[in-house]
Amino acid sequence: MSTNTPAVRQAAQAPATTAARKDVKSLLEGPAFRAEIAKVLPRHLTPDRMIRVAITATIKTPKLLLCTAESLTKCLLDCSALGIEPDGRRAHLIPFEDKKKGVFICTLIIDYKGLAELAMRSGMISNIHADAIRENDVFEYDLGEIKTHKINFREDRGAAYAFYAICRFKDGSVKADVMSVDEVEAIRMRSKSPNEGPWVTDPVEMAKKTVFRRLSKWLPLSPEFRDAVENDDEVEELLNVTPKPVQIAAPLFTPPQVEAAPAPQPDPEPDPQSPPPPLESDPGEAQPKTELDAKRWHIADAFVENGVSFDAFRKWMEEKRNMRVTVDSFAELDEALTNRIMGSLAGLVRQAKAFVEGGAK
Repeated sequence: MSTNTPAVRQAAQAPATTAARKDVKSLLEGPAFRAEIAKVLPRHLTPDRMIRVAITATIKTPKLLLCTAESLTKCLLDCSALGIEPDGRRAHLIPFEDKKKGVFICTLIIDYKGLAELAMRSGMISNIHADAIRENDVFEYDLGEIKTHKINFREDRGAAYAFYAICRFKDGSVKADVMSVDEVEAIRMRSKSPNEGPWVTDPVEMAKKTVFRRLSKWLPLSPEFRDAVENDDEVEELLNVTPKPVQIAAPLFTPPQVEAAPAPQPDPEPDPQSPPPPLESDPGEAQPKTELDAKRWHIADAFVENGVSFDAFRKWMEEKRNMRVTVDSFAELDEALTNRIMGSLAGLVRQAKAFVEGGAK
């Protein structure tokens, strides 16, 4: 799709000033741009509708008017050709600052819902679904097939630890893919804007899109869908090996980290005239030395204080959560399980307590 049209060239080099804002807005509302998008729009959209959506996007995100006219109109022409509105649900227009050139560049990011809409146009797909898998969900995945995903909306679902996408074809066949939080985070950190835009405002939707993009490589989809994936500026080409500054960002989906317990203070010298203190029960575990130890102690305290011993905890995990626990104490829980429990500790304690009390009746 060519963006080298008179309407585009008119303001391509406009500086980021108040006058430039007016120039860009005038360009979007002008007859030349209307004629350009009319050439590529599918039948279900009109130029008036697309221009109105574009103007609304600039009102919601004023920095779009500071973008070069070339980048902004290119994104809008791409959206028009695909038949997707940049309404903040199907597709996003994000101003990305190019500090080397001192300008803002408009970036097109197509949402999961936009990709799903394009995929359905192929005529071969009957249903597409993507979702987050959370700590308290019942989820089973085996040999590329999602066996079950059950959600109890009456309880806190807990932190997300994976995401999946599933596609059902009209011939009855099914294709699915699952990505862990770590895999999604790795894709996020390769993106141009991991700390702004939809990755911050709609992280779950972006995670769904990430896993659906990977699934789409196995699907026979329409040319429009292929163009959408290629035109999506969110993820940079993997062949680009130019070193980039390290981007530091807090993970979006992992539970908040627990502060490590303060280092134990040395006991004061005992007074030989005072009676010895009463003996305390031995907890059977060393004082926490690391952040992981502190989390394990916090978990142990929460369960034990609610009447759930480690043996009862292990039995509950195996019978109710289908997870085999092979260690012999809370202090030996592995890091992955520890972090998962911390993500929804209160809800898990309630469930384990109810399990213990139910067995005692």
